[in-house]
Amino acid sequence: MAIPFGLDPHLPALAAQDIRGRILANGARNLTTPPRLLLAAHGSARGPKAAEATEDFAAHLQKALPEVSVLVGYVEQAPFLSTAAQDLPENSLCLPFFAQTGDHVRDDIPSALATADFRGTTLPVLGANPNVPRLVAHALQTALEHPH
Repeated sequence: MAIPFGLDPHLPALAAQDIRGRILANGARNLTTPPRLLLAAHGSARGPKAAEATEDFAAHLQKALPEVSVLVGYVEQAPFLSTAAQDLPENSLCLPFFAQTGDHVRDDIPSALATADFRGTTLPVLGANPNVPRLVAHALQTALEHPH
């Protein structure tokens, strides 16, 4: 069995590379405020595992992007996305920490960001990163070579 997508140890570096490129591309916007990255994650009212995975990813991402302030907001638990997104500067990015686009990404995240009057840029889901297929292939190959 391959490691779950959100727990892959290579995922933070892959995401950091993409985010750094997007920050540079948006470089002309509001240079007086350091960029902020809001991870929009699922969370769970039923247990801590989802949030623990998100917080671990956020900590690794923060190490990879020391010039960026990484924040987390959840759809189904506190801190809720609508609260975490409030008062973020215009040069902020929101990264949906999801493998694919579903109802939370299409409906809940935009609604929460609108409630917070988020004026930053919402990125595609993490799973849409063009390097993800290579990451998944590597995880599958590793699982085949080293079964548990």
